[in-house]
Amino acid sequence: MDDPLDFVDMTDVAVHGDPGTWRFQGRKQGSPTPATSPNAPPGTMKNYDLYVDEFGLKIELHYFRYTDGTVDDVRVKPRT
Repeated sequence: MDDPLDFVDMTDVAVHGDPGTWRFQGRKQGSPTPATSPNAPPGTMKNYDLYVDEFGLKIELHYFRYTDGTVDDVRVKPRT
């Protein structure tokens, strides 16, 4: 099973530091949820994980997880 932290864009690493230092805070309420994108294969789940980055900022990691365990479209967002 893929670790979404391995797929964080280098631009986000420049802003939030090394993902290996981020502290997992749990999943956002309601996560995971079935993906609603028409391009998502059946069974794809949208995940929202909560972290504190290397600098103490609260962030969310958004990504799709496919039924085979791979991840796609990993994005870092401010925590809402």
